[in-house]
Amino acid sequence: MRRFEPSQPSKGFVATDQKNNMKFQAVILAAGKGTRMKSDKPKVLHNLAGSPMIEYVLDATKNSGIKKITLVIGFKKEEVIQAVEKWAKPHSELQIDFCVQEEQLGTGHALKVAEMQLKNNIPYLLVMLGDVPLVKSETLQKAAQEIESREAAALVITTKLDDPTGYGRILRDEDGILKGIKEQADASESEKQIKEVNTGIFIFDNRKVWNFVHQLKSANAQEEYYLTDIIELLNQSGETVLAYTAEDSKQFLGINSVENLKEIEKEVQLKL
Repeated sequence: MRRFEPSQPSKGFVATDQKNNMKFQAVILAAGKGTRMKSDKPKVLHNLAGSPMIEYVLDATKNSGIKKITLVIGFKKEEVIQAVEKWAKPHSELQIDFCVQEEQLGTGHALKVAEMQLKNNIPYLLVMLGDVPLVKSETLQKAAQEIESREAAALVITTKLDDPTGYGRILRDEDGILKGIKEQADASESEKQIKEVNTGIFIFDNRKVWNFVHQLKSANAQEEYYLTDIIELLNQSGETVLAYTAEDSKQFLGINSVENLKEIEKEVQLKL
């Protein structure tokens, strides 16, 4: 059996023709069990129209042009690896790697676990969620163009929802400049009225982000290390942070329950 340690990334399916001029790489956060799914199956392996939801996220990432993809895994990691490697077999141009998050201590902690695999000479890092299967590759491409053209330190993809319950709220100043993200559990009553939300998808300047990852603290309602806190830390240091607002909010529907799964299944069936 293969052994995996958080500090030692493990290789999965490795491309034989990896290019050295890549500008973007991706990490997909896929470690969760998903207790509300009422199943002992890893959350990202629940099926949508006959395929595990992680395949939709992998497809969108690949179709955006990214060749190096790292997955942060945890619960029943061997099953996730098997499913991802099966998907990757026809795609010899890709490099797929895995890192293990043994404890679920938040999105910021998940990124830190993958640091050794991700801290390299590829300039930009796209952070994806393994349970948001409807995201469009075109959205990822437009966001990538935005952060590169403006030479920003970070970009968060946002959208607007009539009912933003459960999502982190986007905080802007009087000039509309992104200042931070406030998670639902920590938001004030006025902040909860904000309709613009964090989709959970980020792009970071890979040369700058790691100093701020190590500054993350768990002093919040969930006692977790929030990736979203990096935005405020970057702002405080004088770095440029951007928000790319996508109009089609349905592509960011996440799966946290059996009900969510059924809802998104309908959306997938409509596209088939």
